[in-house]
Amino acid sequence: MVRRHKLNLKLVTLILTLLLVACGEENTPTPYALPTVVFPTPTLAPLTPLPVQSLPGVTFAAPTTAPITTRTVPPTPTYRPSPTPQLPNLPAIPTFSPAKPEGLVKTVTTWLNQQKDALPAAENGPENARVRLRDLLVNWKFIGAEVPLFTGDLDGDGKLEIVATVADDWTRFPSSISGYGLVLVLKSNNNGWAGSTLKQADLKPQKNPNRDEFVYPKLEKVDDLNSDKKAEIVFSELYCGASTCTTTLHVLDWASSKFTDLTPEVPVMPSAKVSFEPGDIGTTILFSGGGFGSVGAGLQRGRTEYWRWDAASKTFKLVETKYEVSYYLFHRVIDGNLALDKANYPTAITLYSGALTDSTLKLWFNESQGTPQQIQDEKDILTAFARFRLALAYALSEDRANATQTLQTAIAKDGKYSGWATAFSGAFQASKAPTASAAAKEGCVEAVKFSKQNPGLIEGLNQFGYANPTFKPEDICPTLK
Repeated sequence: MVRRHKLNLKLVTLILTLLLVACGEENTPTPYALPTVVFPTPTLAPLTPLPVQSLPGVTFAAPTTAPITTRTVPPTPTYRPSPTPQLPNLPAIPTFSPAKPEGLVKTVTTWLNQQKDALPAAENGPENARVRLRDLLVNWKFIGAEVPLFTGDLDGDGKLEIVATVADDWTRFPSSISGYGLVLVLKSNNNGWAGSTLKQADLKPQKNPNRDEFVYPKLEKVDDLNSDKKAEIVFSELYCGASTCTTTLHVLDWASSKFTDLTPEVPVMPSAKVSFEPGDIGTTILFSGGGFGSVGAGLQRGRTEYWRWDAASKTFKLVETKYEVSYYLFHRVIDGNLALDKANYPTAITLYSGALTDSTLKLWFNESQGTPQQIQDEKDILTAFARFRLALAYALSEDRANATQTLQTAIAKDGKYSGWATAFSGAFQASKAPTASAAAKEGCVEAVKFSKQNPGLIEGLNQFGYANPTFKPEDICPTLK
């Protein structure tokens, strides 16, 4: 039975083999193909905001999201930026030599005289010429973008002149190695423009023989400042050292191509700015600033100087100086000195008295972390000096009784600084002069003598930095100056 089963199996295998051979090749099965599946795009149902929670007595405000602001990066500051205007047919930059400005004047006037709308006789000719000249000088970097040019009737002939200040290279920092320049005035001449120039050596040939030109001259104003029906030229110079920039101010008159200096007492001030205040008798020039950047300058406060036309001298003179309010004892004493120098004795008495009685006044060395000894020395010297000056102010105002009483207090209280009062009092009391003010002058002779014999005493007033006055022994009594 088993043998027959094996035989049948062999027979089936043989038949299948013969069938495959008869077909000629093996049948290759068809690969299985995956059906294409399309996934539908999901759609999101709109969100339903959650109800705002509410509690009894409590209200929750709906939250708000502040928009994110884009941070603006500040531009890198540059000193006197000078954009370059695009001008047609510009002349080549002339060689700048303030000592020999003829090349600059010729280039400028030749170019302007080729512009028909910039000729003096053209409609708005002077103004057109001013605008074009300014753009030209900015393009050459002979002035900064903030430096103005002005027109004005400088000689009173009814015709406008053009005024400019120029420097050899306005892009560099104002220092001793660059920025040398001059003043340029253009006047109409035969329906064209002709130029006049001024350099430092022409203005004050003996003032500074080592410098021929102005340093970074900047035009401030061209206007009638003294009511003479002619415009004056106001310009400044700027020089910067390691820590502080200093401004020098000039006022000029110009007529018949000749410059006249109207500020022989040259205003000079650190960290200064210039402004103008019109008035009934002319314009006052305000010169404000006074701050030094150096630590060695010491205790400081700003000031404003008032420069006004003086008809007698035909110059601009300093008529008043106003200082910023200060709450330092030192400045209160200095203000008393200023009043005494002007013979304003009531004000001097008030200020010196305040220096002795006002407990709110601050000590410089206390504020600047000085030693206890420095703080005490400052208080002692300022108190003694104020008391001595108070006695002097009483005497000069013919108040002998208060002068005498104040001197006695000084002798009793001011220790090593009482020598000034002792020397003064001896001569003051022994004087046969008919008035207290005359006797005060005799007292000052002895006080100055003592001060010169003991110069170290007044040196205590010279420890507040170079921004402040320097006192010499003879300064104990200002009436002897």
